[in-house]
Amino acid sequence: MESIKNSAINEHRQNSYYTNILSVLFKDCPDGIVFKDKDSKYLAANDAFLKFYKINNPRDLIGKKVCKTLSKENLKLVSDVNSAIEEDKQPISYIMNIENEKGLNKIYNITTTPILDKLEFLGTVSIVKDVTHEESVKERFVLKHFQLKSLLENIPMLIYMQDKNLNYITGTKPSLNFVKEGFDAFSGIHIDKNKSRIEEDEENKFVILNNKILVKEKEVIDYKGTPHWYKVYKVPINDFNNDVTGIITLANNIDAEKQLNSQRETFVASLGHDLKNPTIAQIRGLELLLKGAFGEISLSQRELVEMILDSCRYMNGMLSTLLATYRNNEGITELSYSEFSLPDLVMECVSEMIYVAKDKGVGISINSNLNPEIINADRVQIKRVIMNLLSNGIKYSFKDSILKLSVYKENGKACFEFENKSPYIAEEKQKTIFAQYVTYASSHKEYGTGLGLYSSKKIIEAHSGKIFVKSYKDNRNIFGFKLPYKKSNRTSGGKDIRF
Repeated sequence: MESIKNSAINEHRQNSYYTNILSVLFKDCPDGIVFKDKDSKYLAANDAFLKFYKINNPRDLIGKKVCKTLSKENLKLVSDVNSAIEEDKQPISYIMNIENEKGLNKIYNITTTPILDKLEFLGTVSIVKDVTHEESVKERFVLKHFQLKSLLENIPMLIYMQDKNLNYITGTKPSLNFVKEGFDAFSGIHIDKNKSRIEEDEENKFVILNNKILVKEKEVIDYKGTPHWYKVYKVPINDFNNDVTGIITLANNIDAEKQLNSQRETFVASLGHDLKNPTIAQIRGLELLLKGAFGEISLSQRELVEMILDSCRYMNGMLSTLLATYRNNEGITELSYSEFSLPDLVMECVSEMIYVAKDKGVGISINSNLNPEIINADRVQIKRVIMNLLSNGIKYSFKDSILKLSVYKENGKACFEFENKSPYIAEEKQKTIFAQYVTYASSHKEYGTGLGLYSSKKIIEAHSGKIFVKSYKDNRNIFGFKLPYKKSNRTSGGKDIRF
């Protein structure tokens, strides 16, 4: 009886010894730590372990084989681990899920190690880490990985990633075959890689050495010798030091787009050519009328014929510009600078539009304070802008209203604007009114292509100027532009306007 008592006292002292060690060494340790004897009884546990397992009083755990706060599944898991360690005498790591007091699932990584004395099994020590956040991040990473993989596999475009040595890493499903064999499964084109290898090597070298994005359209040849067009994007992959570690390539066949552009350019060029002949005939006929070839005409008739002749000559100049633009494969118009008076050009445009305004019941007033200063710009293109603005100003003006024109100087720039009475233009429409193919003509029962204001904006910007619109809820609308007096260094000749 005495020996049993002494044994119990010794066991209590041993438990107190382990507890004191844990209290001193692992009091502030964020990881849970627990000791068990060879019979799987809990000998000692630190505060973190008790908190993880929702144990309020250590007496509910110490000296017992079972942690009552664990579910049946987790109790079986712990029992199986202890049995395996006792048999194999090797550490085991495993994951345990425990629902906390808020009903949220916590994930613990547990590493249990046997305590041995000359291969005699004395018990175990377990370290419990809260890996909820890490597992959540890992789960989100895996989810994102599969989402990205699914996205890559289904995008109808050649996208692939290569390392710095141009070894294939990953990409859309057809990409590997395209990189190795040159076969584009999306378009059915089989590129002759040998003929395009040198150009592609130079592209990759440029991206890697310069750490810059490369965007280009290029022509490639297939095995039948047929040319094809591709648009290629090459983007560098950078590490934390901004060093290039690889390249992402996006390639898309644009044969259909090129063919459509060619057909459109041919159609517009043909239309411009067909319109040019009757325009020249009109000019010649009007010139003969003015020379009196068909008899004398009155002064008022002469003024009208001269105005029509000016309009026809302007139209002929525009058609020449159009044909020159579409003869250039890149669709770029070269600015032709000359010195001229902006007020005089405005007056010329007004004289050509005056009868259109009268027909609409719109009066035109002009205020100019340039006296008349000279600007250096492309006269034909600036006239094109003024005619576009005047045409719109007259078209949308209320009947029997006045279109007020102003030519003035502001901050060293020559400015033109008109104010008319027409429907209010909402702010969101003002932001897009100069965009290509944007027109609000249908809402006013008018026909429009959405190209007039777009081309006007392109022309003014090519001159380093600014085009603007202002609209007020009292139905006052202002359109205009501001131009530098001299030729801008940015537009120093050559191809200046891309439509």
